[in-house]
Amino acid sequence: MEDWDYYICDLDGETAGVFLNLALAGQAPDVERRVSLRIATPLIDPDENGLTDGQSDHADRLEDDLEETLRARMDAVYVGRITHSGLREFYFYASGSQGVLQAAREVEQRHPEYKLEAGSAQDPKWEQYLQVMYPTPEVLRSMRNHKVLAALMEQGDELAKPRPVDHFIYFGSPEARHEFRRKAAELGFAVRRELNAEDEEDIEQPFGLILWRQQPVDPASIDAATAQLDRLAAEVHGSYDGWECPVAK
Repeated sequence: MEDWDYYICDLDGETAGVFLNLALAGQAPDVERRVSLRIATPLIDPDENGLTDGQSDHADRLEDDLEETLRARMDAVYVGRITHSGLREFYFYASGSQGVLQAAREVEQRHPEYKLEAGSAQDPKWEQYLQVMYPTPEVLRSMRNHKVLAALMEQGDELAKPRPVDHFIYFGSPEARHEFRRKAAELGFAVRRELNAEDEEDIEQPFGLILWRQQPVDPASIDAATAQLDRLAAEVHGSYDGWECPVAK
């Protein structure tokens, strides 16, 4: 499975851009791949923030070549990259480190404009991926929001136009759902529909709720709304599960 996305964060006091395969979180750590591999290179033409390369075509070809070569030589899984201060670091997981230096040299010969350095570390818990690279729940929620917004904009949506927005939340008991309903009503959310146990496959949280509210879906508005509902759901041990809306033009 693949679910690639990008976000900006603060990493040890520096602004960093992280591009990673979010789908791997569901199967991490991989017990057969306990070694983290790092291959780093300075960008050819970094922007003023040191996050992007003016030679993006070259950078993309390098990334593809690294992924293909390490997969072929070491059965390595590419998990993503971190870019900061004009340096790009590619991260993989493999069963061992033998061969990573040779693979890096092989790729470097095909891309002489880049100077690669390679290293490895024992990482059986996948801490580099799960703790360093993977976004916080707040950032992940915003990333998912922005994916929906991108799909809406492709259809010509005017995000600032108010429209009915449905939100989906799940609970472990009817009592938790009732308490959440009461709190959400104070924020202007109305009930669209309750989802009962027989409708749902989730054994732990079989009691669902669809709320709606008339609102715009520009990034600030939808991030604020989902943050409110996520926080309220957590207070009663529920789970916020996303939103949907019609296109507004």
